[in-house]
Amino acid sequence: MSDTESPHLRLQQHIDCQLEVKPKDVLAAWEKAGWNEEPGTDGDEAPLKYLALVLLEAIEERSVRLSVDKDKGVTIFGASTYRLPKAPASYIARGLEILREIAGMEGPEVQGKISLGVRNDSLDLIIQKEAGLHIINIPGVSSV
Repeated sequence: MSDTESPHLRLQQHIDCQLEVKPKDVLAAWEKAGWNEEPGTDGDEAPLKYLALVLLEAIEERSVRLSVDKDKGVTIFGASTYRLPKAPASYIARGLEILREIAGMEGPEVQGKISLGVRNDSLDLIIQKEAGLHIINIPGVSSV
């Protein structure tokens, strides 16, 4: 993936590449492997991949909300509440920074919105920032 592509497009490409996997299983295997990435990939690839897998897991579980905290990791709120494997804080922090950039959340703005295409449908994600905690709401996920 080229550095000249927008972060939004790069996130969308990661989501498209991961559509046929079980995100929770991939995250568990990646954690077991020590969160290593392919040599020569740029610094944003791992955070984008982690973010894509987290979002896909929430979407596949039809969760309407998830929380992301760089110190505590990701919690999915759906039929049941559970945590996903916690990536290194640097991956999570950079992933959240990219997400805020995509959503146009600069400075003190505490809410933003992005749209993603998943399986021929479009989903709007509403991101709310409260200090280091980010809440991502996925209205309409039950129809995907």
